[in-house]
Amino acid sequence: MPRPARALPEQVPERRAGLLPGAALALLCLASLLWCAAAVAREALPMAGKTALFQRVLTRPGAVLHAQPAVAASAGAEVPPLSPLYVYGRERVQGQAWVEVGTGAEDAVAGWLPADMVVDWRQTLTVAFTRTADRPPTLFFRDRAALLELLESETLISNAEQLVAAARSGQMPADAPVIAKEPDTYVDPNREFYLLPILGHEEAWLESGHKTNLLQVAAVTLEAGEPDLLARDGAEGGAQDADPGAAAVGPAEDYRAGVVFVIDTTTSMGPYIDRTRAAVEQIYARLADSQVADALSFGLVAFRDNTDVAPALGYVSRVAATLADGRDPAGFLSKVERVEAATMPSKGFDEDAYAGVLDAIEAIDWTGYAARFVVLITDAGARDADDPLSRTGLSAERLRLLAQEQAQRPGGAQVAIVVLHLKTPEGRLTHERAAAQYRTLSRWGDAEDWYFPVEGGGVGAFGEQVDSLADALLEHLRQVRSGAPSESEDSSAATPLARKMALVGRAMQLAYLGQKTGSRAPRLIEAWVSDRDLADPAIRNLEVRVLITKNQLSNLQETLAAIFAAGTRTTMSAKDFFAQLRGAAATLARDPERVSAPQVRRLADVGLVGEWLDELPYTSQIMNLTDARWLGLSYAQQQEVLDVIEEKIRLYERIHDDTDRWIDLDGRASKGEAVSTLPLDALP
Repeated sequence: MPRPARALPEQVPERRAGLLPGAALALLCLASLLWCAAAVAREALPMAGKTALFQRVLTRPGAVLHAQPAVAASAGAEVPPLSPLYVYGRERVQGQAWVEVGTGAEDAVAGWLPADMVVDWRQTLTVAFTRTADRPPTLFFRDRAALLELLESETLISNAEQLVAAARSGQMPADAPVIAKEPDTYVDPNREFYLLPILGHEEAWLESGHKTNLLQVAAVTLEAGEPDLLARDGAEGGAQDADPGAAAVGPAEDYRAGVVFVIDTTTSMGPYIDRTRAAVEQIYARLADSQVADALSFGLVAFRDNTDVAPALGYVSRVAATLADGRDPAGFLSKVERVEAATMPSKGFDEDAYAGVLDAIEAIDWTGYAARFVVLITDAGARDADDPLSRTGLSAERLRLLAQEQAQRPGGAQVAIVVLHLKTPEGRLTHERAAAQYRTLSRWGDAEDWYFPVEGGGVGAFGEQVDSLADALLEHLRQVRSGAPSESEDSSAATPLARKMALVGRAMQLAYLGQKTGSRAPRLIEAWVSDRDLADPAIRNLEVRVLITKNQLSNLQETLAAIFAAGTRTTMSAKDFFAQLRGAAATLARDPERVSAPQVRRLADVGLVGEWLDELPYTSQIMNLTDARWLGLSYAQQQEVLDVIEEKIRLYERIHDDTDRWIDLDGRASKGEAVSTLPLDALP
């Protein structure tokens, strides 16, 4: 967090005649040194009208730092293209504009750059490629006019298909409107970190009725890659693995899948535990003599409910077998044999399913598994974020985001959550709410959700679903290990579960290939792109994310904590909530001496959040709450707001403490300037 501005001493003490004792003299010298250090401390320039947001720029190719503006002899090192830097000063020397830049917001001056070698970056927004499955690659257009002309064309679909075909074949003419394309295999931004900063954007409505965002972006990777991923006529270089099918060809001998069952082990679940055990035993038998014998491993997490109110349950959640255990069939099955249904009931019908899923995501070592599946099996709804008996305090959406964020770890991959919901007659009053929870929890990209209800909850019908999942998974592994591309969702797969496995498996396979081959984003382009597939705008090919520093995340978390504390202190007197917030705002003010009476008209006015959120094309229903709107909410609605805030605080704590996801772009900046990206829906 940036330090508050230091106040100068009100007056300098008068020096008396004579010599000071040695200790006093030493202290005076030390004080003088500290005062001088304080006096030379510098901060980056604030954005116009802001106090806590700083001016930032992105460097163009060939930018060279200078010790002084307009002094050729002071030229130093070249700065990598699109390095995000803070602005400390602006000067015009001999008719040329110069910008003084640094790697951090405070005391991090690096030198001067010509103004024409940088691009102002007002909003620290970036985009990331969504995981590729069967969608065509994203095309980057030379200018806005060319992209808009295509989108407004009566022959949009056929024209788009021709451009994609030319890009894939490497036969794009030099005068074509497309200047680059997305790699055919998934680019993992943590292994091959890249920025696609948004320099400008506008909305466009298509004849189909869909809305698309036209984004002006720049692209760069930390490591030098192909200057252009298109193979032009007569040009050297060209596309690598231009055909996505070709990209998948070649046996993948180390491609492995991990499946962790998360099983409800309360009193009603005994038959389903037995049937799951039998299914796994059958899978091991099928694997024994197959070419994918070492490609699949199982783990198991058992969960029940809150043991504070029902101690006889024994545990809320525990790992019964890890994926390492699952590599030895006999050892795994012996551990699973010990998993039994509880003999005493829990409090109510809902169980703490999210505790089991969270343990499967975070307590299991997934290293080495390119395909990752958590299979939740339960006949009950889950204790939600606002349930006092919930161990995690997370909602389905936040838990899904945590599973998705596993892809942000080095060598990581997103965890797909499959839900087999046993809709037994006993739980009929919970079915609708539980289905909504589990559809949200199991949502996965283009595959929509992985929610599979078992109507009636029959053990036989449940067994068919488990067997279908096993068949689809084994077929996926067989195809990948043999070097064949995974079949698409349009294949002849018989069941909905198998069709979704084909689609998600294809995306996981391409992500794996991207890691193996070191797929990279284009080295440097400035272009226009649509965030939706050109031929099918229902498919999103780019995800807008916010580049955030560790300091900014800390500020965000600190602000939400102050808001949450004020809300809990005024639970029974809602009218005092905003009065409490004014005190919190004064405490969090970046320069307390300039803030005598902070104006808190909305939640975002507390701390540094408001200025930051105001700069994003993002509307926060929570942070824009005013005093009047807060008092207009019912008690239950106010609690819901506080529950969401508390949930975000927990999410930010996990992200902050995950050292693997933070990238030091400069190598010299402070730890607080390390960056990561957050999806927009992770903001408050």
